[in-house]
Amino acid sequence: GFASAAECRWLVERATPRLKPAAVWDGGGARVAEQRSNSALSITLADTDLVTEILRARISTALQLPVAIFEPPQILHYSVGQEFVPHYDFLDSQHPDQAAALAQFGQRMGTFLVYLNEEFEGGATDFPKTGLKFRGSIGDALFFANVTPEGQPDPRTLHAGLPPTSGEKWVMSNWIRDRT
Repeated sequence: GFASAAECRWLVERATPRLKPAAVWDGGGARVAEQRSNSALSITLADTDLVTEILRARISTALQLPVAIFEPPQILHYSVGQEFVPHYDFLDSQHPDQAAALAQFGQRMGTFLVYLNEEFEGGATDFPKTGLKFRGSIGDALFFANVTPEGQPDPRTLHAGLPPTSGEKWVMSNWIRDRT
């Protein structure tokens, strides 16, 4: 119940013609990689619209955090069989490229997902280290902290976008940094 069905449809319709292969970010830049087979649209400042900003304001209110620390949102699309294998969203200070980005932009302390449809089977967000899986309905949201209360990367946040077995899965993702 975080977003209305109309808001979700708006985002899906707007993203559909502009999707590109989803990339992974390793600190040195974004690149297409085999561990991520879905497609995505990054919503830049130039692309933003009222619906996107309303949802980001709603996320800000729910988390009591300023929008200024949010990365640009992404609309994610998964066709049957497409996935994002288990990965972390936090930055690893032991990885040289990520350490530089961490110093410049701060840690990705949280991930906020809004599920934009429900006409698919499978496709859960899986947290294999905890045994938890979440498959939202249209408009549902999921937030998880990528770091401990002390600000250290939390290994329990290993997660995967499991592949749909039928239909298409749509999600809006917004990463949240620990500073502007």
